[in-house]
Amino acid sequence: MSNGRAMIFRSKISLLIITIISIGLLSKTASAQSSLFNHFSEIELRIDTNIYKLSTDLIYVENDWKIPFEHQENNPTVEFRLYPRLKNGQISTMHLNPANEYKIIDSLSLRIDEYYHCKVQLQDLSQATFLNLNIKQDNQILPIPIFPYTHTYATIYPGDGDLYIGDEKTFELVTNHPDNIVIDPLWKQKDGYEYRIHSSDNKIWLSFIPTNTGAIEIDFTINLYRPNLVNRRPKYSLDKQTFELNVKGSRLKFLTFENKEVIWETKNPKGIELQIDNHRLLAINKTYRIEATDESGGPLIAELYTVRRLSNDKVLCMFRPYNYHTISSGYLYIKDGDVPKFITNINIVPEPKINEISILRNGGSWVKSKQVFPGETVEIRLEGEGLGRTDFKFEDLVDISSDSLIRNESVGHYILKVPYDIRKKSINIYSGNQKTGVMLDIIEYQRPKELDFVIVEYGGTPVVAKDAGQPILHDKTIGDVNIQFDNQFIDDVYELYGKQYLEIEIRITDSRNKLVEKQIIDDIVICPGSSSPRSFSYTSSTGCMNQPISVNDYLSNKTHSLENWAKIELIIKHRKNLYGGQGYTSRVEIIKAKYVAFDVDLSIPAGLIIKTVGEPGFPGLSGISLSMLAQFSFYQKGEIQKLRPFKVGAGFLAKNAFNFNDNAKRDLGIVILGSVYPTKKNRRFSFPLYAGMGYFLNDSKFFFLIGPGVSINF
Repeated sequence: MSNGRAMIFRSKISLLIITIISIGLLSKTASAQSSLFNHFSEIELRIDTNIYKLSTDLIYVENDWKIPFEHQENNPTVEFRLYPRLKNGQISTMHLNPANEYKIIDSLSLRIDEYYHCKVQLQDLSQATFLNLNIKQDNQILPIPIFPYTHTYATIYPGDGDLYIGDEKTFELVTNHPDNIVIDPLWKQKDGYEYRIHSSDNKIWLSFIPTNTGAIEIDFTINLYRPNLVNRRPKYSLDKQTFELNVKGSRLKFLTFENKEVIWETKNPKGIELQIDNHRLLAINKTYRIEATDESGGPLIAELYTVRRLSNDKVLCMFRPYNYHTISSGYLYIKDGDVPKFITNINIVPEPKINEISILRNGGSWVKSKQVFPGETVEIRLEGEGLGRTDFKFEDLVDISSDSLIRNESVGHYILKVPYDIRKKSINIYSGNQKTGVMLDIIEYQRPKELDFVIVEYGGTPVVAKDAGQPILHDKTIGDVNIQFDNQFIDDVYELYGKQYLEIEIRITDSRNKLVEKQIIDDIVICPGSSSPRSFSYTSSTGCMNQPISVNDYLSNKTHSLENWAKIELIIKHRKNLYGGQGYTSRVEIIKAKYVAFDVDLSIPAGLIIKTVGEPGFPGLSGISLSMLAQFSFYQKGEIQKLRPFKVGAGFLAKNAFNFNDNAKRDLGIVILGSVYPTKKNRRFSFPLYAGMGYFLNDSKFFFLIGPGVSINF
């Protein structure tokens, strides 16, 4: 009685747990579904002539609510229309983020009908998983899940005819989406036959080998990369198909090898150990010929040497291939001399051989190359023979390939990550434990880095070349200009750039901007420092030059002897011929500034008003006089060679020096004058306005003066 109550109690508890889990799952899916509706009133996906909508076509698949759509092509063009919900009466700003799964044809734009529109080309849908259209809103990514499906059919037409035991029969698989068929070249064992699905000559084939005689019912199932949608549910396989074959025996006994396939290793003359069916007429310690015809004189395909009988009713033998053979090309005859004794069949295939390597980088195209860079993740495509029969290993690289990558007899795809700190320069590719003789080369990055690692020192605040946008005015003697290289700024753990090949052009110009000297330093190689994960690859023996450069070591006109307002111009740039035409250029201009200048002016004042101290009345205008003044000129701070409009000086004034009237009063005075000048540069003649005071030597009197003049500069 108590056991019955316990069972009832446990049943109720189990039912309660199941109910709670179901409610949790339903709330999760409802939350995910409502997320899209919170942002959009409708989403339309248009492909070909079909329209799929968020409101009517949404399905729950792969643990998420997604918009399904049927596609015919593997890289179709799809149009999206997004109808956003208003927030505070306004439409939110949205952008379409790029992704590897699609290529943007028309970027996201707001149409007059208040919906967002974009057009993208989806990439390789047969291999796509968890596909999203990534919308950026308020600095957050809003994924719109979409689910591609197909209407794929595939079948064979076996026709009529008999088949012999051990004979391979191959049929072409007729399908409307060959890219969507999962290829599995491995033989699968069934009751009375074996079969496999493989590809060659851009076609898909279904091959059968009967292992029993009589009428055999053959069934097979085709798996799909992208599903068909049946009753709004994805189906990743087609319905099982069935047909019958009549299998006959042979007048000769068919002996089966334990393996359906052997690799002809040309460097192994001893042969391969195999097991074959036992037969009382199969002699031990005897060599048999294997030929592709029952007639005498046929070409030798292989030799079979029987070693001993085994307890599992097999015979151990040594199999020595001398030619290639496929099961589909017909039987093989085991002969004693020229006399057929048995029949058999086996694939004799070449060793896996890599003929060509191509590399696909993120956002790029396939390139035939064997060169990879430290730290990058790439997709490698191997092309050759017999590639589907081995699993290649890449020395010291991390293989992150997925099962969905294409691998068959002629092509193999691998996704590989190269460690940042890999020390080898060449990576061996192994087939099993054997080197294939084909290698990948590890190449150091050679990318131009912004010139934030170049620092110019000139006696003032050091300047980083990348940030040098304005001329530098330095009002002291420029003892030297040193160019330093901080190699710790080149590489870090996230970005590698490698060696930086630079060229520096030095120009010296005078105050009139005339070129005085020009020098070019074009052999500068700067290597990343110890902060780089690749620092061990860069040494002085590999051409690294991280010492500072003194500009004076290359100049005839030294920087400390430059005249006022002379300019040192440094043009620092990458040697673009080593970077495929790419690179950065920075211009650093250092000007020797002088804010106070001294010069001598010869002036001819005329019409001066001179008021002598102690004399009554207002004087008239003087005649043409002559003055010689030593004056100080002043330049505007922060401006290049721009004079202020005034000068201050002292000198001599010859009053009425050119007034030849008999009653003209002449005198020589010592003066202190201020003058206002036009600011136009390089004028030999100007018309200043003078004001100041002085002392007449003849009259021994002080005086004040004001008036215009004509100035001559030396």
